[in-house]
Amino acid sequence: MPKKVHLTTMGEKRSEKFRVALAAWEIGRADTGLGAKVGGLGVVVEELPSALVAAAARKGVELEVVTLSPCFAYHDRGRMTPLEISLPVVLDGRAFPFRAYEHVFEDGQKVVYFWDEWQLHWTTPTAIYPSDPELGVRLYAAVSQAMAGYIRQQDFDTIHLHDYHVGLIPFYLNETYLKRVPIHFTIHNASYQGITPIPKGGYASLNRLGLPGEKLFHKYFDFFDNLNLMKACMLKVHETGGKITTVSGDLAGTWGYAAELKEGHATLWSRAYAQKGRPPGEVFVPNRHLELFEKLPVAGITNGLSPRNRADHMPELKARVLKQVQSHRPDRPIFQDPVVQSAMLSRDHTFDSAHLHVKAALKRLLHLEAFGQELPDNTILLTAVGRLVAQKNLGLAADILERVLMLDPGVKFIVLASAPDDEPAGRAAESDFIRLATGYPDRVYFNNGFNLFLSKLILAGGDFTLIPSRFEPCGLVDYEASLLGNIVIGRATGGLTKVRHCAYLYEWLDISDGAGEADAFFWQVAAALRTYRTDPDRHAAMVRTAMAIRAEWDDSAGQYIDMYCYGLAVKGWHEGRRTLIRNFIESLKKDRERFNAFFIPGREEYGDAFDWELKAALEDQEPSG
Repeated sequence: MPKKVHLTTMGEKRSEKFRVALAAWEIGRADTGLGAKVGGLGVVVEELPSALVAAAARKGVELEVVTLSPCFAYHDRGRMTPLEISLPVVLDGRAFPFRAYEHVFEDGQKVVYFWDEWQLHWTTPTAIYPSDPELGVRLYAAVSQAMAGYIRQQDFDTIHLHDYHVGLIPFYLNETYLKRVPIHFTIHNASYQGITPIPKGGYASLNRLGLPGEKLFHKYFDFFDNLNLMKACMLKVHETGGKITTVSGDLAGTWGYAAELKEGHATLWSRAYAQKGRPPGEVFVPNRHLELFEKLPVAGITNGLSPRNRADHMPELKARVLKQVQSHRPDRPIFQDPVVQSAMLSRDHTFDSAHLHVKAALKRLLHLEAFGQELPDNTILLTAVGRLVAQKNLGLAADILERVLMLDPGVKFIVLASAPDDEPAGRAAESDFIRLATGYPDRVYFNNGFNLFLSKLILAGGDFTLIPSRFEPCGLVDYEASLLGNIVIGRATGGLTKVRHCAYLYEWLDISDGAGEADAFFWQVAAALRTYRTDPDRHAAMVRTAMAIRAEWDDSAGQYIDMYCYGLAVKGWHEGRRTLIRNFIESLKKDRERFNAFFIPGREEYGDAFDWELKAALEDQEPSG
């Protein structure tokens, strides 16, 4: 085996580990009691570190990833190792210390947690994001300061930030550090940008966070007289040579969420007009009108999914795992139907595309669990698993449900979804599903509880899964369903388009025309049912294709490793530019003042960044970017 090495910014080889600090608000690992997973961010950050280590090893690099996370109140700090490290934080001019703890999980991944009771005492497993924007920005600023303090005292080669909650970290690192160490920023959902009102003005708002408001507000944070944390982080990362990435698409941003974020309102409106043949009422703009997305390069690195989500590896389909879980809850069976409970705990139900009779058996068990009766011949199970929130748009499934029941008497719906208390539209959809399940008890099953094992049975036993998302930056449920042979019927948006070759996707942009979108969705459902009924060979081929999707992290993690190497090279380029500028200015000698008087770079599209760096250096100022 070759000796594991990595490259420094000067291109020299050395034998130490390449160390990456990966900061995120959710890190997954919720089942351990030392993590958090509210959405897809937690899933990704749980799986990514190990995938990065493996991808680096394939390139001959020994990588160490240290994940940085808030320490939420429900975490058991007794299971962590306290770190003797000073982490001063300043809010409202008042200094106070954060505490840091470390824990190494069984898979070898290290997490450093940052705790302050004043800031984090209120958090619970289901509440880790403040609903009040002002409280949120103060919390994110405090934790980012603590994380930055830790980073400064460690020997990291690269910093990788995940979403805006940790986007203030670069502003708490000094310029010397930023010139030396690359920072990259991955956006998981641009609909949430940390937009915060500034009732006392932008300068004062940043000053309260321990940042120089007059210097930073207009250059980085100002967004229609609000603070925008995502905008600020994007600008700072780009300015220092790091990459801005998002969770689906390619490096050039030609498809997926990376492409969608480049589209402004005018572009989307024109597309919606062409789609409908008449002016649309309203379009959803994924970048929330932050034009920076249209100007800065945003690369797509599509999220992966661990092999445990494949039908032949899934733990939730293995009897041993189910028995172990059941032993910890003897009074609460995992499955309500005794036949299903017995069958699932008596033998494994993992399968692959060559053993689809096992999937057929799971379909029977799913029907038993949902409807309490044996599966009739020629039944088609349409399924949906998710959250009843505006983004997921699952209320559209309720809107077309009765039309689908009338279209095909053999169709049944199985829906596992719930709405948060603060989602009126989700609550309305929940009521619709309850009404429909009551009106069609033999054909519609609805469950608004959380049940991990039932969700896996639904995805494994279902024929089609409904994903009419308003926006879907990456799309994990489409991967999860497809790998289990459950064909996607959904909207062609963001990361969902990666399964287009083995799915039924509709195009729709006018979000004010619910009836029009319902029609578009319904006709894709009808097409899927028609294929199932009239062309079983084609449907079987789609199932096999879906199950064969390459969803593993290998390629994506490899791209991140390449990004880290790129970041080091950019630092070398920036240092080379600074050296050239210094040498040129020294060569001017007595002509420096004359040259400076005449040397005025162009602006906007005629500007040259290199010229402006030279101009700033001539005036003995830091480059303004």
